[in-house]
Amino acid sequence: MNLAQTNFSFMLKTDLRFGAGEVNRLPDHLRTFGWKNLALVVDAGPARNPAWQSVQAILEREFAIVARLETEVTEPTYDYLDEVRRPFMGKPIDGFIVVGGGSVLDIGKALSLLVTNPGPAIQYRGFDLTKNPGPPLIAIPTTAGTASEVTPNAVFIDTKENRKFGINTAMYLPKLCILDPALTVTCPRSVTISSGADALVHAHESFVSKRATPITRLLALEAFQLVFNALGPVVEHPDDLDLRAQVQLGSYLAGIALFNSSAGPAGAMSYPLGVHQHVPHGLAGAVFLPRVIQHNIERGYTGYGPLYARVDGTPPINDPTEAGRLFAEEVWKLWDRLEIPRTLEPFGFTKADIPGFSEQAKLLKGAFDMNPVPFTMDDVRATLEAMTPAS
Repeated sequence: MNLAQTNFSFMLKTDLRFGAGEVNRLPDHLRTFGWKNLALVVDAGPARNPAWQSVQAILEREFAIVARLETEVTEPTYDYLDEVRRPFMGKPIDGFIVVGGGSVLDIGKALSLLVTNPGPAIQYRGFDLTKNPGPPLIAIPTTAGTASEVTPNAVFIDTKENRKFGINTAMYLPKLCILDPALTVTCPRSVTISSGADALVHAHESFVSKRATPITRLLALEAFQLVFNALGPVVEHPDDLDLRAQVQLGSYLAGIALFNSSAGPAGAMSYPLGVHQHVPHGLAGAVFLPRVIQHNIERGYTGYGPLYARVDGTPPINDPTEAGRLFAEEVWKLWDRLEIPRTLEPFGFTKADIPGFSEQAKLLKGAFDMNPVPFTMDDVRATLEAMTPAS
């Protein structure tokens, strides 16, 4: 690579505090910021996590909670945003505290802007359509995968068009992110797998993207190594705080790499599968990842050597083609270990669903175009055909 002829940009605006016990320092951060009136958005599951409950008790004792939402919604819609925004409107909010998985973080980010931008939420679907900055936000994820805590994206379902597309703006990039692995210990097995696999999709797509840069590739490699080598063990040893920390940090790095490069085919195909078959986002992208990798190898992509070298226990390989083949095998082995399906049959997807899925995929052509080798709409249909039972 000739760096003198390589122009790129890189953005990171969120302050990070990482480590076990960091969530206990939240009240200190609020005092430093001078915040007194808080809006609280909390995932109903993690709300019962002892590590969070002790901190919330301090917030309720020493600060004013002027608006609150506790939610169990995992696939939020724009209609839902309009419904839950009402208690937050017109309140003297110094800042939002958002605690939960990726969907809850997305909800909190959107609410922080909807309190200052009037009209239905759907009118802000797209890129940079909000005009007024909202109160600042602190993001505290309780899963490890989406990296919503550090990205300028929040994804919602448009129930009229029956598709996913986000409110995307740097306006709601969190002021502070607290990554505390203790908050992920109570994460259910299925969510640990889905969110961790989502992080690996992010790491892969940001590494191979046509928009990848020297910085995003470094981040993607480190992210891939952390998550790939720890995800299987952490599913089997969910109380291991060090494994939880590795997956959490890896997912954060993958998120930074992704929004500074681009998504790709696996991430794009997750959207229609999530909307129509109600598959969790991380799992919906993960089921396609090995197929995308195999497609790339068959079309002549030879860049998987660095990723393969980050898999624990693999011998050095100098032949890039062989490294790619072995890399694909390692991904399949991990997916089988995690019990991620090899076909779409478990999700109720049939041949009859392929035309509608393909039409939805056309709307995300930009992501397919970022793949290092061509991935056309014909390739989308061929992938679906190969993954769908005959009857």
